[in-house]
Amino acid sequence: MDTRTQDAKDGRKNQDRARTGPVGVSRIGRIEAGRETRVRAAMRPAALLAALVLALLLAACAAQTPQPFRLTVAHVNDTHSALDAVDENLTLDVDGAPTAVRAKLGGMARLKTGLDALRAKHGNVLTLHAGDAVQGTLYFNVFEGAAEFDFLNALGLDAMCLGNHEFDKGPAQLGRMLALARFPVLASNVDATAEPALAGRLRPYVLRRFATPGGEHTVAVIGSTTQATPLVTADVGRVRFNDPAPVLRALVRELEAAGINKIILLSHNGYDVDQELARSVPGLDVIVGGHTHTLLDPTPPEESGLAPKGLKALGLSPTGPYPTIVSGPHGAPVLIVQAWKWGEVLGQLSITFDAAGRISQHSDAPELLVSEPFSLAGAPVDPASALGKHLREQVLASGAASIAPPNPALLAKLAPYAAQIAAYQNAPLGVVVRTDLLRGTATDPGPLVADAYLAKVPGAQIALISAGGIRRDLLAGPVTQGQVMGVLPFGNSLVAMDITGAQLLAALEDAVEFRLAIRPPENNDPRKLVVVHSAGFSYSVHPLRPRGSRVDSLTLLAPDGAPFSPAATYRLVTNSFLANGGDGLATLKSIARNRVDTGLLEHDALAEHLRALGQRGSIEPPAAPRVVVDVPAEAPAGHKHSALRPLPGARWAAAA
Repeated sequence: MDTRTQDAKDGRKNQDRARTGPVGVSRIGRIEAGRETRVRAAMRPAALLAALVLALLLAACAAQTPQPFRLTVAHVNDTHSALDAVDENLTLDVDGAPTAVRAKLGGMARLKTGLDALRAKHGNVLTLHAGDAVQGTLYFNVFEGAAEFDFLNALGLDAMCLGNHEFDKGPAQLGRMLALARFPVLASNVDATAEPALAGRLRPYVLRRFATPGGEHTVAVIGSTTQATPLVTADVGRVRFNDPAPVLRALVRELEAAGINKIILLSHNGYDVDQELARSVPGLDVIVGGHTHTLLDPTPPEESGLAPKGLKALGLSPTGPYPTIVSGPHGAPVLIVQAWKWGEVLGQLSITFDAAGRISQHSDAPELLVSEPFSLAGAPVDPASALGKHLREQVLASGAASIAPPNPALLAKLAPYAAQIAAYQNAPLGVVVRTDLLRGTATDPGPLVADAYLAKVPGAQIALISAGGIRRDLLAGPVTQGQVMGVLPFGNSLVAMDITGAQLLAALEDAVEFRLAIRPPENNDPRKLVVVHSAGFSYSVHPLRPRGSRVDSLTLLAPDGAPFSPAATYRLVTNSFLANGGDGLATLKSIARNRVDTGLLEHDALAEHLRALGQRGSIEPPAAPRVVVDVPAEAPAGHKHSALRPLPGARWAAAA
């Protein structure tokens, strides 16, 4: 067990203080003073002196004896400019059969309802945001962060850590956004001293103090941001991102030396990295995470013969338990939580610290934030109908969701923002998607986007788009311009270049290495590797092979079936982010031959392609997979690819 300093003396008076009532010691002092006045009138001086000494001793004991402390952490992450509620599919029973039911989840007004209810129920609430508050909807494209920070202020955050997408419009715009924040923004491993726009805008940590009848308790919240930010974001300027682990170790030592024994890491590093930090940094109690949009389920595994409870009962697929508990370097438990994405889940973790600042118990109640009405087959379901009541009962029976109306005041605040984007947001493309195009599944919209690139640029033969550039699913139904912008929100232009077959192979190897090293698959399971989507060719990936031998079977899909040759030259189109080396594609950045930034925007290309497909018939995903992830059946999840020897296999294949 990690030994903690129990003296709660705080040597950092210049840090922000929590909004608390009178400190416990002062309250006890006033109570005893009142009692002493009454005694003075009825007792002799000697007795009076004894009573006064006793009162002082009691007050001193109360001040010096640490007491247990219960804290509730409310948290969100990766809200990505989702000010409105988001459509998601839940799987619920309809007429005895599992059926896809559309539900409205999250939204800032609904999030405020959830926070208000939580604060009314619990004392000592700490409200945290684990980064990536912006990018993903038209609100960011139009208002450049002003709308998002207006609502984050209204939520009453105690702190937020910096996410990589906060840099999407560069340091200068980030500085303007941070100037709007009425809460501290934390990033302990980020060195922004070379960027004047960020001067004084970031802190390594903040202290929050809570007054209770047992005394004052101080909680430290340290912020940390993914070191990969320069690789996954367009413009970080001269900001440096350091390895978080040594920075955290030094800060924890500093805080413990000052008597702080309750330490929370607010992390935008990702679920797997958070687990590594928990194992390697002594002194952390809780990690509130983000970055990987990880859905965690508080419900234990279903027992035989019982209906499933929790998020699985709603057709969702959690990655792990909430909280995920990891043993720290000295054996103390570290609680790791994350709240999925887009404000659709409000994380709620209540922790009891003992007198020495160690976690003695915890309870959890994260909520999927649902609003009525539900929709079935594109039509709203009346909440008062038998079906509406049946759907509501199922959602509530999961024990992992709540149904409540959005906060009226925040709905009113949203109205003028929504009015400014409504015309563009709701403009119909005049086409209908017949099948839900869901990222990470056989109907991933990625190949369709790559096809749109190819169709937009004359002379292009092949196209690439990274999975990280596709931010939303495209659900079945009529398509609007706002939905297209939600899928491709970054405003990237299309870049064309001449690339040899060998360079293409190297670029794909870059992409696989980046994903394995920087953005590893969920639970380190190679079967879940996220790939680069292609148009005009297919290929295979072998994630368990060593670097440089993971990609093979490159096959042209052109009608003439010409062989794909390492020495031949092909016309590639991709987006400006990847062309400039984003997501680890250093090979593309180095290619200069016939390189042209067309100025054509990727979301316009997708809109035009969808219209063209709609005129020819229904919009469906490609019939056959273009990328095959090849993992031996006996390979265990979590296998470390770097330890394997090269495997034989053809590097090139002729078109079938």
